Amino acid sequence: MRVGLRTIVSLALCAAAAGAAMAHYAIDVIGDYALARDSYDHLGHGSRELVTGIALMVAAYLAAHGLRICCEIAVTNRTRLLRPMLPLRETVGLLSAAVGASVAIVPAMEYFDGRLDGVPVTGFADAFGGSIPLGLATTLASATLVALLVYAIARWLIGHRDSVSTIIGTLLGRMQGAIRPSGYDLVAQLVTPRRRRTPNALRLSKRGPPAASFA
Repeated sequence: MRVGLRTIVSLALCAAAAGAAMAHYAIDVIGDYALARDSYDHLGHGSRELVTGIALMVAAYLAAHGLRICCEIAVTNRTRLLRPMLPLRETVGLLSAAVGASVAIVPAMEYFDGRLDGVPVTGFADAFGGSIPLGLATTLASATLVALLVYAIARWLIGHRDSVSTIIGTLLGRMQGAIRPSGYDLVAQLVTPRRRRTPNALRLSKRGPPAASFA
């Protein structure tokens, strides 16, 4: 069983968005010390919150999707759990797509910020903070780091999915056990009237049989 293409694309999008946001912030910080003119200092950076929000939404979707899969496995097949694989080709594609998308997103973020502030960004160097080599190097380093981190987390979760499924299966079993008795038993207990034994009945139950009379 292999990881689906939709999951790989979602992982790449999450890594690309997070890597671009981190690279944009890193370029702004490094440019204050390494560049005589940092183009990021003259604009607002609302795009960082936007891109970070996209990364968080994709991460939340992946977490919910993975939890649903684990629940389905735990319910349908608790004895034999399949371990999905992430082959080398998918791994290289995930990392390459994430880094490449980050390189494209970073200048797009700056162009977006310029449009919002009414100061259009006209030069490609300004889109990378004022220096294309510095901007590209920082973006590649940040995007690669984030992509590797996302890949490591996804790999760990995929490798331990059987353990997560077992835990979920155990919790579901306990929840099902807590529901007992069944609904039929509860209805029977509620509907069936209970006879209360009065004190007179208790006294009568202790009496012996009446003495026989002989004529």
